[in-house]
Amino acid sequence: MDSIAVTKMIEHEETLINRLSVAPEQICHLAFGVDNHYARGMGITLFSILENNPDTFFHIHIFSTGLNDSIKQKLLALVARRSIAITLYIYQTGCFDNLPSIGRYAKTIYYRIFIPLLLKDTVTRVIYLDADMLCVGSLRPLMDLSLGSYTLCAVNDNKRARNTLCPELSLKSGNYFNSGFLYINIPVWKERRTTERLLDLIAAKGGYFRFPDQDALNLVLEKEVLLLPKKYNYIYDIIANKINHRPKIPADTVLIHYTGKCKPWHLWGSGPLADLYSTYYQRTPWQSVPLDSPVKHKEMKRYAYVLWLQKRYSYSLMWLIKYIKNKYFHIGAAK
Repeated sequence: MDSIAVTKMIEHEETLINRLSVAPEQICHLAFGVDNHYARGMGITLFSILENNPDTFFHIHIFSTGLNDSIKQKLLALVARRSIAITLYIYQTGCFDNLPSIGRYAKTIYYRIFIPLLLKDTVTRVIYLDADMLCVGSLRPLMDLSLGSYTLCAVNDNKRARNTLCPELSLKSGNYFNSGFLYINIPVWKERRTTERLLDLIAAKGGYFRFPDQDALNLVLEKEVLLLPKKYNYIYDIIANKINHRPKIPADTVLIHYTGKCKPWHLWGSGPLADLYSTYYQRTPWQSVPLDSPVKHKEMKRYAYVLWLQKRYSYSLMWLIKYIKNKYFHIGAAK
């Protein structure tokens, strides 16, 4: 892909903060692709990373179509006492219009495809993270990891996803990695024209994919990915588990990934891992921002059950009534 064309995708670049004064090899580069809606999740992810990696120097690269001033101020407050850099890259409006929209996935899923090309003159490796993750361990070992000739490192998705998607996509390796954690070898990515290959595939078959960019990444990079232990992307779907389910998280877990529609910043997303997320949430500049309330009848029903288990019976009954009105009479239904 033409370097000038890629550069023109960025409307402007903004340095929010840069307190780094260490050698380049001591810096761990992290990248996020978010809009205003997911910026809160990114903030909690970033806070958890800083809390569990106090001696690591980070340069945070945020790719977006725009973040409001309130979010920028919260990010600056979050890193007030850290030696850190945060750079914001604003994509041109409409630069993803030609890529397919699939289900509930916003166009932000495509941001990561262009990140390596946009950072190629700055760094040689970058860790891309989804904004619905929580760090509970050290990222330091990744900085010493040899990427060799691999285009990227990733972590296999859960067994259920692999059993479904490997046959569906004809992945002969039996592996299907989750794109929420990607450790990208930028020179190799560029040399192999990875962005171009992904875009060509998405243009040809993206409308048939369940997970457009993730499916494309797996098809294009099936033989070019180094699979890492699941501790770097421990996948947990809140809504797929009972509210009182107590998962056995391995002691060496580094990153917990809250996949699925229900997120830990949703009131109906209760459970031990949501409670763990809350312990970080409440220590960030977003602590005064209330968790999202239910708007669909299934969310209302689950939240009513959450409240019942918390012995908040009157509130539970109130939300149960809201659920009945929403489901059967379409009163207060989400638009």
